[in-house]
Amino acid sequence: MSKKKNENVTGSILIWAIIILIPLVSFIEQPWQSIPRTDSLISVIYLGIVPTGVAWLLRFRILKNNGLIFQSQVSYLIPIFGTILGYIFLKELITIKVLISLIAVCIGIYFVKKADNKKTI
Repeated sequence: MSKKKNENVTGSILIWAIIILIPLVSFIEQPWQSIPRTDSLISVIYLGIVPTGVAWLLRFRILKNNGLIFQSQVSYLIPIFGTILGYIFLKELITIKVLISLIAVCIGIYFVKKADNKKTI
């Protein structure tokens, strides 16, 4: 996979995701019973192609340049910053469950970092 172009890998993953999810979504959501508005349809198509495609391209570029360990450490930061930004901009509540989850994520980051430091020494 490392010899393939990022665009090919990203496109392949997204196409297979569509092939797998369309029957599942059709069974669960029954989309033939709803009539979406044009602006909603355009928004979903845009969000599915542009930001998702760009995010996957960036993900594979980071993975290729920096490696899997770096990628996994960056992934741990997403819920932390998502919670902080949600509190600041969206006025979301931070409950005890959220705090416990964030503490668990921080402990996980600590253990990964600790194990990585032992390997480099």
